[in-house]
Amino acid sequence: MISASFNKFYEVKGLKVNELRNSSSTVGFWAVFALMLMALAASWATASAQDDATEDLIEMGLELYQNRSYEEALEAYDQALLLSPDDARAWMGKGKVFSALGDYNRSLLAYQNATGISPGDPEAWFGVGLNRFLLRDLNESLKALNRTLEMDGNYTRAWELKSAVLAQMDKNDEALEASKRARMTSGPSDTEMLSHSWVSESFILRQMGRDDEVLAALENATTIDPQNYDAWILLGEALQGRGEYSRSLAVFDSLLSNIAPTSPPFLALVLIDKGSVLLDMGRYEEARVIYQQTIDLNFSLDPLDQYYLGRAEFGMGATLLRLGDYEEALEAFNRSIEAEPRLADDAWRGIGDARMGLGSYEEALQAYDRALEMYQMYPEFANVERGHAWKGRGDALMALGRDDDALLAYQNATIAYDLAIEMPDQARQGYPLNGEFWQSRGAVLEALGLGAQAEESYGKAREMGYGN
Repeated sequence: MISASFNKFYEVKGLKVNELRNSSSTVGFWAVFALMLMALAASWATASAQDDATEDLIEMGLELYQNRSYEEALEAYDQALLLSPDDARAWMGKGKVFSALGDYNRSLLAYQNATGISPGDPEAWFGVGLNRFLLRDLNESLKALNRTLEMDGNYTRAWELKSAVLAQMDKNDEALEASKRARMTSGPSDTEMLSHSWVSESFILRQMGRDDEVLAALENATTIDPQNYDAWILLGEALQGRGEYSRSLAVFDSLLSNIAPTSPPFLALVLIDKGSVLLDMGRYEEARVIYQQTIDLNFSLDPLDQYYLGRAEFGMGATLLRLGDYEEALEAFNRSIEAEPRLADDAWRGIGDARMGLGSYEEALQAYDRALEMYQMYPEFANVERGHAWKGRGDALMALGRDDDALLAYQNATIAYDLAIEMPDQARQGYPLNGEFWQSRGAVLEALGLGAQAEESYGKAREMGYGN
């Protein structure tokens, strides 16, 4: 299972980052944000080299790094260090390249060498703090960033990264204060940094359950930098999670009309999100067209492309289920697994639903059991989908005449659904409590003879336009 909102690939200043499930659904965002801060690092243009040859090599390394020619950049910095072993800038250059390559241990060593050579350089200590953060050593990261800020209290990127560290330590009030300090020290013309700061603040606010302020932060981000693609995506997804489907759809339509890339994988992301909103709105034929448009994109065999192809096929399967085309839905779910095996848990649940529609109850039961087995790998996540799988299992058992087993499955479904309701918003963002959720929960409660609670759930589904 891969969350639609947080667990996705980002392209940040030329750094491609694969963010998978972590102990917190926001961990991946903070890692991506930290790398963006590194990519915005200074070019050290004001420093003076020991000789022209070293200077030329360092400048060459920086240019190669910015062009994403990382191996060549490392060679240039190594040659510079052969000439000047104590040049802190060359060590920091190596550190940046290693971070871009995802080798945070070697990046950390490079920055530590820089701090040993130039202990008063805040850039070197920032690099130490960033790599400590990426290696999940939060306490040491915070120490390095505090040392950075002792040297330069107006170091914007250090304040922003400190905010991320504090957020991961669940020190949300301090994280908000650090985020505000980052914006105070950032120049008004640095719209990219200011916009991303508001995005990072939206994650902190989400952790605090301050949903209205989350929207305001994302709206600030898009206002300051209308080209902040990630901010628009997150705004659309946040609106969808709140059931504000028309506003969410308008965001994705605006993206498609204005700033969305014209090729996969990022065009695919916008189309998939738009298809998801159309599904929530019950506009199934339109959703089918959108998912087919996505599938027809010129995807490569690159894992990033295949991930989004898998998500598009999954969305197509979910759409075909709603349209009652169960055979085609089965094929779509199988193609989803083929393109991206990490989507197999959700796809097997979809396969169970399709087999139920075809009246193949034993095969449906097997599919739901397979999905539930996979969901066990994520005990703190996937409660919405786990609830749907338990409900499907109960429906299959009921159809097979195994009423007692069915009631037990329904009881497990209610447990999962209740956990989803209690879970903080940021941990369920990929699977919002939409109309389908409340309708399914109502059906389970009704099967258990809990009529009043069932009607309450059905009412919430109706309020969200589901089943109207």
